[in-house]
Amino acid sequence: MATPEQKAFCVLHFVEHESVVSVQQAFRRQFNNDPSSPNSIRRWYQQFQTTGCLCKGKSAGRPCVSKESVEQVRQSFLPRPKKSVHCASRELEMSSMTVWRVLRKRLLMKPHRLHLLQLLKPTVHIDRSNFCIKMQDAITEEGFLDRVVFSDESTFHISGKVNKHNVRIWGTENPLEIVQHERASPKINVFCAKSTQKVYGPFFFCEDTVMGASYLEMLQIWLFPRMQEDEPEDFIMQQDGAPPHFRLDVHRWVNDILPHRWIGRGAHEDLMFCPWPAWSPD
Repeated sequence: MATPEQKAFCVLHFVEHESVVSVQQAFRRQFNNDPSSPNSIRRWYQQFQTTGCLCKGKSAGRPCVSKESVEQVRQSFLPRPKKSVHCASRELEMSSMTVWRVLRKRLLMKPHRLHLLQLLKPTVHIDRSNFCIKMQDAITEEGFLDRVVFSDESTFHISGKVNKHNVRIWGTENPLEIVQHERASPKINVFCAKSTQKVYGPFFFCEDTVMGASYLEMLQIWLFPRMQEDEPEDFIMQQDGAPPHFRLDVHRWVNDILPHRWIGRGAHEDLMFCPWPAWSPD
C-alpha cells in the first residue's frame, strides 16, 4: 500500500517525464523499494487531474441487506430452527455469509450447541423432590451435618486427557501444534470421603475398574475402621448410585453395620436413612 508521499512522488515525476518506466526507476532510487504497477501510477495521475487530490475515496461499503431479505431469513428459520446456513442459502438464493450476518447481526440469533443428557422419567423428578425435602428437614436438626460422611470416586488418566472445548492456543499464526492422545491410556481410580471432622483418603484402587467386591473390601478393611474411631457413634454415610455401590453384598453389609444410617441407591427393603435419587448430579 503506497503512502500519500509516494503517490505524490509518482504523479509529479509522471507529469515531468510522461513515462511510467522513468517513474518506477526514480521510485526505486528514492525509496529503495519496489514501485507500484503502471496501472496504479496512471490511475493516481487521472485521479489528481479530476479531483486535485490523491486521498483515498470513501468506500461504498457492503450493500445493506433489505428488510424484505431479513424477513425472508426469519421466516425460513422459524419452522426449522435446526436448518443449516448453507441450506438456507440455497433456498433463499443468498450467499452463506449474508445469511449468517442476518442471523447474528440483524436477528440477534446465536447457534446453540446440543448437549446430551440423561432421560429423566416422571418418577425420577418425584424422587429428587422427596430427597430434597427430607434433607432440608434433616439439616434443620442441630448437629446433623456433623454426622454425615460424604464419599465419591473419580478416574484419573495417567497421560492426561485432550480437552478440545477449553484449550486455545493464541498467536499471530497457526502454530500447527500436535497433541498426542493415547487410546486406552493407563488410569487409576481414586476414592475419598470427607466429613466436618476429617478427610479420609485418597484411597487408590489396584483394579482398572472398581467392582463391587473391591469396593466392599475397601469399606470393610480401610474406611469403616477409621470412621468408627473419628466420627460420632451415630454417623451417616453417603454414597451415590454407582454400580459397585448397588451390589447386593454391599447392601447387606451396610444394612447390618449401619441400619437406617446410610444414604445411597437401594431397594425398598433396604434399611436406608434416605434413598439417593437416580441420575442425581453430585
